[in-house]
Amino acid sequence: MTKKVVVSGQKDSRQLKVGDLEITDEFKTIDVESKGKEAAKKLMGIPRGVVLVIDKDDKPAGVITAREFLIKIVNGENPTNMAVNKIMNTNILQLRDDMLLDDAVPEVTTKDPYAVVVTDGTGKFKGYFSPMDYQEALARINYQRSG
Repeated sequence: MTKKVVVSGQKDSRQLKVGDLEITDEFKTIDVESKGKEAAKKLMGIPRGVVLVIDKDDKPAGVITAREFLIKIVNGENPTNMAVNKIMNTNILQLRDDMLLDDAVPEVTTKDPYAVVVTDGTGKFKGYFSPMDYQEALARINYQRSG
């Protein structure tokens, strides 16, 4: 899939917020009560994507990639019937959609998360992008500022 990074039409790039970025990336969501087999089926449909685990309040709880399944297998475990909350990586950074990008950059750089998710003011999931996608978007914004 081709990633598309779009920055909204705001004039002053210093006022851009996380919610102004629209990064389309491959992901599917799954309920925290689901089993590994269901997560694996979803992941197979998006080979370079991720499955985001969402809790009962529609808030991000973790992320699953093929790597999480491999870790379980290497450790001698069978993730097929395992609850996804036993498989998922919880090293995710949640950024609010109303956060200024200039404030978000240091957080992403310092915390080096496995994944970045965007939430609204109540913590509900709004979108996903990988740290690499985030860096790509920031590079484009910096290019706009220098131009």
